[in-house]
Amino acid sequence: MRILTKTSLYYLLVSFIVFLMGGIAYYNIMQGEIYDEVDDQLFTDKENILTYIRRTNQLPHVTSGVTETILVKEATNSTPVLESLTDTLIYSSYDEEEIPYRRLTFTAYQDGKAYQYTIMKSVMDFDDLFESTVFALGWTFLMLLIGLVAVNYSINKYTWRNFYDTLGKVKKYSLSQHGPLQLKKSETTEFQELNKVLKAMTDKIHSDYLNLKEFTENVSHEIQTPLAIVNSKLELFMQSDNLTSTQAKLLEDMHNSVSRLARLNKSLILLTRIGNQEFKENEDVALHDLLTEQTEQLQEMIEMRGLTLSLNLTAPVYVRMNRGLAEILVSNLLINAIQHNQLNGSITITLEPEKLCLQNTGEALQGATENFFSRFVSGSNKPGSLGIGLALVSKICSVYTIHPTYTYHNGLHILCLLFPLKSR
Repeated sequence: MRILTKTSLYYLLVSFIVFLMGGIAYYNIMQGEIYDEVDDQLFTDKENILTYIRRTNQLPHVTSGVTETILVKEATNSTPVLESLTDTLIYSSYDEEEIPYRRLTFTAYQDGKAYQYTIMKSVMDFDDLFESTVFALGWTFLMLLIGLVAVNYSINKYTWRNFYDTLGKVKKYSLSQHGPLQLKKSETTEFQELNKVLKAMTDKIHSDYLNLKEFTENVSHEIQTPLAIVNSKLELFMQSDNLTSTQAKLLEDMHNSVSRLARLNKSLILLTRIGNQEFKENEDVALHDLLTEQTEQLQEMIEMRGLTLSLNLTAPVYVRMNRGLAEILVSNLLINAIQHNQLNGSITITLEPEKLCLQNTGEALQGATENFFSRFVSGSNKPGSLGIGLALVSKICSVYTIHPTYTYHNGLHILCLLFPLKSR
C-alpha cells in the first residue's frame, strides 16, 4: 500500500471518529436547546395566565392550536398540583402517528377557587432530528471522501511524479552500464535531498565497482602468468631422468597444488563476474541438448569410475539465460555427481519442464546440508575438490531466479533445480 493511500486512510478514520462524536454531540445539544425553548414558552404562557388572573380577577379565555393546547378545569383534589413539567405523546390523525409534546401542569386561584391548567406544546420529533443529523453528516462525510480522493489523485499524479520517476530510474540502474544518474529536479525539499543522496551514493558505488573490477582483472592477469610459468617449469622438471621417487612425489604434489590454485583463481574470478552481472547476452538455451553434449564429453570420466548413467529427457526444455553460464551450470552439476560418487555407482538425470534433477550414489555429506551451496564447503575429503563448484551453481541460479534444492535419501544425493514460471 502506498504511503499516500495509507495516510489518507488514517485521515478518513480520524474524520469518521470526529464526525461520529460531533454528530452525537450535535444531536444532544439540539435536543437540549429544543427542550429549553419549549419550556421557556410554557413558563411564559403560565406567567401570562397568572398575571391576567391577578389583574382582572377573571379566568382568561383559552384557545388551542395545532402546536399548542391549553386545558383548564376546576381542581377537585385536596392537594392540587402546584407545578409539574412532563413529556407526553398525543396521537395525530393527520400524521397517523403519535407526536411528542411537552406538558406543564399548574394550579391558579380565582375567587378562592382552584383551577388546574394544563399547557401542552409540541416538540420536534427526535427520531426525525436523528435521521436528519445522520443524513447531513453522511452527505458531508461522503463529500469529504470524494474531495480526499480527488486531492490524493492530484498529489499522486503531480506532487509525487518526481519520486516515481526517480524510483524507476533507480530500478533500472546498472553498474555495468553506468551513466550519470539523471534525476528530474523537484521543488519539494524532501525529494531534492533524496535525489542528492542517491546521486552521491550511485557515484560512490560505481567508483568502488570500477576499482574492484580493475583489481580483479589485474589479479587474474598477474596471477595466471606466474602460475602458468611455474606449472610448465614443474612439468619440465618432472620429466628429468635423474629424479628419485621422493623428489618425483614432491614435484607431483607441487604440480597438483599449482594446478588447483590456477583453477581456484579462475573460479573466483568467474564468481565475481557473475556477481557483477557482466553476462548480459541471454538466449533460449536448449537444456536437453546441452545435457546430451555435456554427458558425451564426460563419458570417458564416467567410464573410468565404472558409473552407470541414465538420462531421462521427457520433453525439450528451454531456459532463458546466458549460454556460457548455462554450460558452466550443467558442467559443474555433472562433475559434482561424478566426483562425489562411488565406484560402480550410478547417476540418474531427469529433465522436466519445471525442474532438472540429478541423483547419484555416494556417502552422506560431512557437515550441515544447509551449507551445501556455500563457497569453500565440500561434502567430501577428496583432494581435487575445490569446494567452489556448487557455489558457482548457486550464484548462477540466483542470477536467473532458479531455486536449487538438495536432499540425501536411501544412499542417493538428490540435487534439483526448480525453474521459474516464465521458463517453464
